[in-house]
Amino acid sequence: MKITHVTSEVFEWDRPAIWNGNHLYGPGRLHKVTVFTDEGLTGVGWNGGTAAERPLGLMPGYVDYFRPLLIGRDPLDTAGLAVDLGEKQIKILGPAGLNTQVLAAVNIACWDIKGKAAGKSVHQLLGGAQSRIRTYIAGGYYAEGKGIPELQDELRYNVEELCSTAVKIKIGDSNAGFDLDVKRVEAARDAIGPDVDLMVDANCALDLESSIRFARALEAYGVYWFEEPMPIHDYDEHRRLAESTSVKIATGENGYTAAHFRTLLEHEGASILNVDVTICPGYDTALQIANEARVHNVTIAPHGCQELQLPLAAGVPHGEFLEYYPTEVDPLRADMFHPVLRPDADGYVTLPDRPGIGFELNMDLLNRYRVA
Repeated sequence: MKITHVTSEVFEWDRPAIWNGNHLYGPGRLHKVTVFTDEGLTGVGWNGGTAAERPLGLMPGYVDYFRPLLIGRDPLDTAGLAVDLGEKQIKILGPAGLNTQVLAAVNIACWDIKGKAAGKSVHQLLGGAQSRIRTYIAGGYYAEGKGIPELQDELRYNVEELCSTAVKIKIGDSNAGFDLDVKRVEAARDAIGPDVDLMVDANCALDLESSIRFARALEAYGVYWFEEPMPIHDYDEHRRLAESTSVKIATGENGYTAAHFRTLLEHEGASILNVDVTICPGYDTALQIANEARVHNVTIAPHGCQELQLPLAAGVPHGEFLEYYPTEVDPLRADMFHPVLRPDADGYVTLPDRPGIGFELNMDLLNRYRVA
């Protein structure tokens, strides 16, 4: 089987603005890559979607760069393509960035082909360790007019209507400050009660001193994990933070390379890795990272688009959670993917057994928002 063509499409839509400790998220955006083959099989991968602030309009240029390197190659050789289009291009493109994210979309599309060719789901090809996996609801963003009562209403909805047994909120906004953020955590715990797991995410907005201060405050509210407290390459600081608190440290959604995660693991800087298959260059690298995490007795809870992260999260035995974005974060999510992925009454989702990724983009909907 050979690759005959690769296309790139970009979509953008309006939605209410939300923000976290470091980033403002305005319009929703999605970059779609389609890989065509001489045997009639096609694969689709994508980046972006919910909370996508990335300049996706630049991504088609990287597809143009990679296209001649892809034509004629075997799409089933996903690991070889990752090396030739990633490691061997470092001198020209750099080790990580938008180029790596475009490679992720290409890699995901090739895994989609690999699954369809084998008649198996990508989840099965990645190990198929779990047939269902627990979710947590990604939310608790800052927004205009959203105070503590509105935050509590959101969290109650996530628990009562979405059947969630775990929820996440944001801290770290400089306009909020330490005292208000701690009040937000306290209010979140009051809203969900003692039996629901509460995660807190700073999105790399803090330094070591403020991270330790927050971590010690979070202990009083039974916080399950403290996510992305500091910039990702502060390895020594992550180790010192982990040693200073009983709250688990989670990080990794901004990690591009296996080397980054290896160094983080060697520093014992995290208990949970939020590896994202659309940020690192796809499933091959993400699986390598997950396997190294298991050696260090570290679990994974992938970040990002749940339809793409699900095969990895449940493919390995130490996948602990799947991050789940509800339609309240982005209303277009109600119809963007087929089939619609919803948690069951226990807060778990079940793996689809369709060949390939298992989900398709709703192009009748997305074509209304095509920009390139």
